[in-house]
Amino acid sequence: MTEKQAVAKLTEDVPVTPRAMRLVTEGIGTDVGRFSEDNRHVVRQIRLLAINALIEAARAGETGKGFAVVANEVQRLAQNAADIAARFQENVVGRIELGREMADSLVEEMEGVRLTDLAQTLVQFIVRNLFERTADVRWWATDPALWQALQEPTETAADYAAERLGVINRFYTVYLDLVMTDAKGKVVASANPRYQRGLKDRNLADDSWFKAARRCNSGDDYVVDEVKSSSLHDNRDILVYATGIREGGRTDGALLGTLGVYFDWQEQGRAIVEKEANLPPSVAARTEVMLLDGNLRVIAASNPARRFTHFALHNPGSAPRGSYYDSNGSIVAYARTLGYEDYDGLGWYGVIVQQTESDETVRTSLGIK
Repeated sequence: MTEKQAVAKLTEDVPVTPRAMRLVTEGIGTDVGRFSEDNRHVVRQIRLLAINALIEAARAGETGKGFAVVANEVQRLAQNAADIAARFQENVVGRIELGREMADSLVEEMEGVRLTDLAQTLVQFIVRNLFERTADVRWWATDPALWQALQEPTETAADYAAERLGVINRFYTVYLDLVMTDAKGKVVASANPRYQRGLKDRNLADDSWFKAARRCNSGDDYVVDEVKSSSLHDNRDILVYATGIREGGRTDGALLGTLGVYFDWQEQGRAIVEKEANLPPSVAARTEVMLLDGNLRVIAASNPARRFTHFALHNPGSAPRGSYYDSNGSIVAYARTLGYEDYDGLGWYGVIVQQTESDETVRTSLGIK
C-alpha cells in the first residue's frame, strides 16, 4: 500500500474533524521540533570533531597542515548547517507553532458553529411546521358545521360537527385530536373515536387553553398552550392550538365556543430530536439533542430522562445562538428560533450537547505518538 493509499484509508476510518486536524498539526510540530533538536545535536558533534581535528593537526606540525585544511572546511560546513538549522527553527517551526495556536482557536469555533447550525436547523424545522398549525385552527373554526352546532345546538348538529372534525383528523395525522367546546367549556364534539366517549360532555373550563381561547378578541387571534401530557389522551404529550368559534363564522362574530387542536407532540417532537438530526451512530452515541421551550424546559430530548426537566443553559448575555464547553468538557450548542412569518416560535431553543473526543483517543486513531 502506497503512502497516499494509507492516508486515504486512515481518513475513511477516522472522522475528519477540527479536533483531529489540530492534533495532526500538533503531531507535525512535535516531529519537526524533534528533527530540529536532532539536527542541532549533530551540528554540535561535528563542531567538536572539527576542533579535535584542528588540535591534532597542530600537534602533527608540518605534516598536519593538509589535515588542518580539511578540519577547517568541516568547521565551515558545521557553521553553515547551524545557520540553516537556525533559519529552519525561526521560519518553519515558528510557523507550525502559529498554526497550532490557530488550530486551537478553530477547534472551539468550528465545533461550536457546526453544532449551533444544526441546533438552529432543528428548531426552525419544527417551528415552520407549527406555523401551519396556527393557520389550521383559525381556518377550521370557521367551518359551518362547527358554528352551526353551537349557534343552534342539537344532537344531530353535534354529531355532524364531530364527523367533520373526524375527517380533518383522518387526513392530518400530526393531530391527536380536535376538540370543540361551547362557551362554558363543555365538550360538544371531538375528532378521535378512541377518545370521544371520555370527552363527550366533559367540562374543560379549567383548562388553560380554553381560558386563553375565550379571551381571543377576534377570529384572527389564536393561542398556544405549553407542551404537556394530556390525561384525556392516554397521557401522551400534546401541544394545543386554540381559538374561538364565532357566530356565522365571522372574525368579528360573537363568541359561541372554542376549538382546540391537539398536536401530537410526543410523536413529532421525538422525530425531530431522534431522526432529523441524522447523526452517524458513533456520533449519536455521545450526543444529546433537545428542544427547550421559552422557559428552558426540555420538551423533547433524545435522552428521555431529560423530558420536562429544566436545562441550565449558560447564556448570560441572552444571545440568540452560541456555544460553550460545560464542566464535563462537553460542547453545548444552542440556537433560539427565528420564528416564521407572523409566528414568533414561542422563544423555543434547539440545544445539542456533545461529548468531545479525548485527544488521546484521536491520537491513537491517527497513530500519532
